[in-house]
Amino acid sequence: MPIVYLTGIILWIWAEIAVFVAIGGAAGVVLTLIGIFVTGMVGISLLRSQGRRITGSLQAQLARGEAPVASLAAGVSVLVGAVLMLIPGYLTDIAGLVLFLPGIRTIIGALILKRISARGSFMMGGRMPFGGGAPFGHAPGDRQEPHAHAKTGDGANDIIEGDFEERPARTTPIDKKD
Repeated sequence: MPIVYLTGIILWIWAEIAVFVAIGGAAGVVLTLIGIFVTGMVGISLLRSQGRRITGSLQAQLARGEAPVASLAAGVSVLVGAVLMLIPGYLTDIAGLVLFLPGIRTIIGALILKRISARGSFMMGGRMPFGGGAPFGHAPGDRQEPHAHAKTGDGANDIIEGDFEERPARTTPIDKKD
């Protein structure tokens, strides 16, 4: 499988250089370099504006008690799109701009999140990110107590008890606007 990735990267670099030479031959070297710089600035600007919008949507969904899956997927896509626009090259700029399109960014962001979670390199629910298997603050293999403990002023451990409430599953889609 690594040979497939290596071949893809080499072909991508070759295509970037071919496009760069073609545009440089038609428009000139100075305009080509200015174009690369401008697309980087456009990427940063889009990241700021779209990032604010997605963050606001994410916070609003969390405040309403909804799962912000679509906003999270869009945010991942916008972040990847901005990184692609900062990498010099016109093909990466086009790929980055595609990731900023509203309908596409949610779909591609969801695919990116699905791929990350399927590889096990990112875990939710208080686990270490990037492949760690132990909860935060514990080494892998440590025996975990089923109770939450809190330190009090005198150093004794107190068990914190709580109640939970089971809520029925939502029947409406997450992205539905009221």
